[in-house]
Amino acid sequence: MAFYCSAALFSQTLSDEGRISLNAVVADEDIPSEACRNLENRLTRAIVANGYADNGYSDRFVLAAKVDILSKDVIPSTPARISQKLDITFIVGDVIENKVYSTCSVSLTGIGTNETKAFISAFSKVNPNHKELQAMLLEARQKIVAFYIDHCDEIVHNAQTLANMQKYDEAIFRLMSVPNVCAECYQKCQGTASAIYSRKIDSEAVTLLNQAKAEWMSHPDATGAQIVAGIISQINPQAKNYNEVAAFREEISSKLEADTKKEWGFRMKQYEDKQVFKRSIVDACKAIGVAFGNGQPKNVTRNIVNRW
Repeated sequence: MAFYCSAALFSQTLSDEGRISLNAVVADEDIPSEACRNLENRLTRAIVANGYADNGYSDRFVLAAKVDILSKDVIPSTPARISQKLDITFIVGDVIENKVYSTCSVSLTGIGTNETKAFISAFSKVNPNHKELQAMLLEARQKIVAFYIDHCDEIVHNAQTLANMQKYDEAIFRLMSVPNVCAECYQKCQGTASAIYSRKIDSEAVTLLNQAKAEWMSHPDATGAQIVAGIISQINPQAKNYNEVAAFREEISSKLEADTKKEWGFRMKQYEDKQVFKRSIVDACKAIGVAFGNGQPKNVTRNIVNRW
């Protein structure tokens, strides 16, 4: 196996501290899907083995693989087998700024009874701990750290702009994607994310309380109480208007008959015990960030990587 890298060699192993997030991407659509998944799994192993994370917190940085088929031959045997020589170029880059940070190439040969198995045979030889691959990822890590140091104020400003547009989840996602590789920037982003989270739950709480009041005004009975309970259960008790929510709950309870009041009390106790509301604000922000990141389309990233 021959590696040719743009990075200098480093003997030290990468630390897990910081946990910069990389996404594994195989951009070549001509590779059979099973073989593509195999190579993506290899990339994910390289990400984790070299001190990065593949945690969904960021869609910005990727470890991508581009595959070039140098030759394909049919070996006359029973059964016939396919032999393929491949060049795989590994790339770490920033898909938002469309910038390549480091590259490394590997030449591999794979043999199998069909094309898919020949690809998998070749990909199975990708070693996440190879020195040159490690060096490439270390070089990229240093450049990503520099990016966060240089662009921290911009990241915070952009998140605040998103929050002003009520795109709270995306704003939190952008802030939570900043790893702990620069303590000052990390803490600033965490603090901003917590503040935006508070704005998010306050805004949602006002909307939900208004919906609940409108429903109760239209249906001040047992049926209305059930619907209102479902609406109120979505309001975070940490919201600024929680005292108003609590007063509204008492108002409804005072107007319900005994059996309905018992059911209402049970629903409100479930609401108070709801585990999701017992998360710390940081944990809640992390959950929002991961959910938002996982919901983003991957085709845009692949299109950018294809142009590298």
